[in-house]
Amino acid sequence: MAFSSSSSSHCFLLLPLLLFSVLIAHSAAQGGRFTCNSSSKCQSLVGYLTPNATTLSELQSLFTVKKLRSILGANNLPLSTPRSFSIPANQTIKIPIPCVCSNGTGISDRVPIYKVKKDDGLFHIAADVFGGLVQFQHIVEINNIPNPDLIEVNQSLWIPLPCSCDEVNGERVVHYAHVVLEGSSVEEISSEFGVDKETLLKLNGISGDNQLIAAKAFDVPLRACNSSIRNDSLDFPLLVSNNTSVFTANNCVKCSCSSANNWILQCEPTAIPPSSNSGTCPSMLCAGSNNLSLGNTSTTSCNRTTCSYAGFSRQTIHTTLLSESTCATPLPPPNHAPTSRLSWNLVLISVHLLLLSLHFLL
Repeated sequence: MAFSSSSSSHCFLLLPLLLFSVLIAHSAAQGGRFTCNSSSKCQSLVGYLTPNATTLSELQSLFTVKKLRSILGANNLPLSTPRSFSIPANQTIKIPIPCVCSNGTGISDRVPIYKVKKDDGLFHIAADVFGGLVQFQHIVEINNIPNPDLIEVNQSLWIPLPCSCDEVNGERVVHYAHVVLEGSSVEEISSEFGVDKETLLKLNGISGDNQLIAAKAFDVPLRACNSSIRNDSLDFPLLVSNNTSVFTANNCVKCSCSSANNWILQCEPTAIPPSSNSGTCPSMLCAGSNNLSLGNTSTTSCNRTTCSYAGFSRQTIHTTLLSESTCATPLPPPNHAPTSRLSWNLVLISVHLLLLSLHFLL
């Protein structure tokens, strides 16, 4: 088919726009979205670098976090920390988010919800308000915005933060959205979070630092503490990363993770009112024990038994007894046979030398 000169000029005019759209799409694909193919929901973390001084209350509102204690646990802060607690500028705060997989990528499940303010633009909301954790194209897509340049004051926007529920190298992990700093390297990120460099490269679909994009979210899989949570528990899988804690079982139980405890999940009753309708927490007496309750430990001469958390149903908190040996395994008695043979050989050699000496003397 032949084209007129007019048609050709239109094609040349559209070509730069097409190339620009391709570059934008390529840029979005290279950063800001995490692979997620799991069929179950989970809890993830995002690292928010505060652009200005703020408070815990303001962060709770910005990220639509239901309970302040969730932020306190994620940052290993005491429960007594007030909402007015001040956070200085340029400090990273971990924000827990519910995650769900959709079309091969993970997004925060219907949160945060942001209300547009005067003079807001989508790029400003993505890059400045939410610190680069999300790309403005993703906000446009998830909210079905026909014209990105036309948003209204007080319009509610779902901000699809990146997350994932996938296992990594066959292990359950807590996926953490880390915003890449200018000039940083994969090696530095690997060292900071204790994650193998090759795992980071493969997980984020890049081959080296030349593909690391500043001010974009980077998927960092954090190791989670081992637990004995039952598969039928309402909080399964309960994933808690190092130096963080979560509240579960209708706020009746607090579970913490620390590498100092050999990566074993430590759970105990909380001192806060439960969120259940009954107003009281179920019994936490350990199954198979008459005197141990959740978090308690008994010790004998060579054994330590701990009442550990195993999950919960609507009216029951499940527990289990975990035992471990505390006595060192005795070393086997030394084998003296080699030494005896060596001594006997020395005797024979000495006799031969003596006989040889007598032979020469005679």
